Amino acid sequence: MIIFPTIFSGMYIPDDYNIPPTLYSIMNSLANFENENQIKIKDLALSTHSKIFDFNYPLASIINREEFECQILNHFIMRRIGYETMTAFKIALNVKLNEIMPMYNKLFEAINNWNIFDNVETTTRELQDNRTSSEENNINNNMINQTANSNISDRRNSELPQNEINDVRDGSYLTDYNFDTDTSNSNSNTSSSSNSNTNNNEESNSKETIKKVKSRNMEDYKIFLENKQNIMTMIYKDLDVLFYGLI
Repeated sequence: MIIFPTIFSGMYIPDDYNIPPTLYSIMNSLANFENENQIKIKDLALSTHSKIFDFNYPLASIINREEFECQILNHFIMRRIGYETMTAFKIALNVKLNEIMPMYNKLFEAINNWNIFDNVETTTRELQDNRTSSEENNINNNMINQTANSNISDRRNSELPQNEINDVRDGSYLTDYNFDTDTSNSNSNTSSSSNSNTNNNEESNSKETIKKVKSRNMEDYKIFLENKQNIMTMIYKDLDVLFYGLI
């Protein structure tokens, strides 16, 4: 049974070769077949990733596509592909990445918002203050004036001799006598009232900026790396079905 007569143009696989090749052998053949300047193992992924990932799939703009693809190739470099041909493997890889990457892109974007090496964390808040005050003044004035006037007129006349003039006041020798009393009372009442209402509306807007100095840069960077690596680990796990279980 011939499984791999050829995998790529210019790459020959023996007729009796009946197990799928490792990713390393595929990458080595792509990079070094009939190449006088042999590519080292550490550079195989960089040299061949564009030939293996020659299809479109969604990847967050914050992730470097070349670095991402090289990470996947280096992780599975000693694994055998789980398909009879390289073309079938690439088709399955294309389908799988288009299936899983929309979810993982959201995770990459979430951790990208961390300002790890920014020592100052700034928070700005907008404050709005509305105040309404009401003032009511009631003034009532009542003024009552009472005035009492009393006038007494005592007129006495005597035609008797002058030596008895002293007896005129006791009324013994009076010819004419008038005693008048005039009493008058007056009342005045004055009332006044006034009302006043005052409403005041006050509105103020202000911005408050709070700056905090971060002291956990290294701890935050460690957490960032762990989260990023965890995302890649989940991607590797999802891609594991594309490879043989045994090396």
